[in-house]
Amino acid sequence: MTDPLKSSIRHINQGKKVNNPFRSIEWIAEDKYRIWLHVLFWLFVYLDKILALLGLGEIPYISIYTVPYYFLLDAGMVYFILYVLVPAFLLNNQIYKFIGLTFVTLFINVEISYLLTMHVFCIDCDIIYESGVALVLVNDFANSAFIFGSAIGANILRRFIKSQIRIRQLELDNLESELNFLKAQINPHFLFNSLNNIYVQARKKRPEAAESILQLSDLLRYQLYDCSNESVPLKGEIEYLKNYLKLDKLRKSSTDMNLTVEGNPDGINIAPYIFIPFVENAVKHGTISEEGGFINIEIRVLNRNQLDFSVINSKPKSMLDKKAGGIGLVNVKRRLQLLYPDMHDLNISETAQQYAVKLTIDLSELSEIFG
Repeated sequence: MTDPLKSSIRHINQGKKVNNPFRSIEWIAEDKYRIWLHVLFWLFVYLDKILALLGLGEIPYISIYTVPYYFLLDAGMVYFILYVLVPAFLLNNQIYKFIGLTFVTLFINVEISYLLTMHVFCIDCDIIYESGVALVLVNDFANSAFIFGSAIGANILRRFIKSQIRIRQLELDNLESELNFLKAQINPHFLFNSLNNIYVQARKKRPEAAESILQLSDLLRYQLYDCSNESVPLKGEIEYLKNYLKLDKLRKSSTDMNLTVEGNPDGINIAPYIFIPFVENAVKHGTISEEGGFINIEIRVLNRNQLDFSVINSKPKSMLDKKAGGIGLVNVKRRLQLLYPDMHDLNISETAQQYAVKLTIDLSELSEIFG
């Protein structure tokens, strides 16, 4: 099964809607295709030389026989430039030296080719003398430059694609680190709030303290084991919210807490701890020992294509002039931006009497990530 976090991060990269024209040819940068790409390139060059000779009409046998020698000469030139001049000068930003030495290499290649033609194989010597030596040299230089240009162009493209892959991988690694950091912050934040509640009960010597510890144990078990993965069943997250509300209900019985679920959550996975910071915020600011306080939580699955989450809580009089918030809300907003870019809509509003959060997640996109 594909790692959900890596799948989600890949989707982050897609969610940014960055135009990546090299996605379809990224295989070029893979080392396992490297030798085959070289073979195909030189096969094309070799056949081009053969076809060029055949296109001239009746060609002496010696012309075909000598093609491998010129082929090896061109290959030596190309690999000298690619594996000596490029790393030594071009990659070290010594561009002028690279250009100068490349022209020297091309010139030497043409001179050796001319010497082989005129003094070793003596191919079409009469034609060369009639056409003019200078014209022949220019033509050979152009052919060598074309071969070199094609090779260096392919090499630069391959290096560029590899660099882009490295850059994207670094971005994904940074995102993964940030997500893990944000997720790690949620556990101690929640534990601090819960232990603080139990401490108050213990100070008052209330029997509910023992039941609170049991409820907290169930919640921590879910965090330690079920949430070790980067995605959890929606059904489990809902059960987690129910247990959390039960734990807080033991502390504040005067607040009316309601959690309703519409639709079928089976088979749907989401990132853990997406809902709990909003519920924590509602519990923190909606249950300040005032009669008539309420917290209404609603989770709806619409046609398995959309997930709606809302929490509305009353605001006590002591909070009328204060803004609700905290590290939990900051973290969950950041996680939503990282995990579900362009796939969620978060709306937080408040009036003089209540505070409301509405979150919508596109499940059609979500299934591609965690499916």
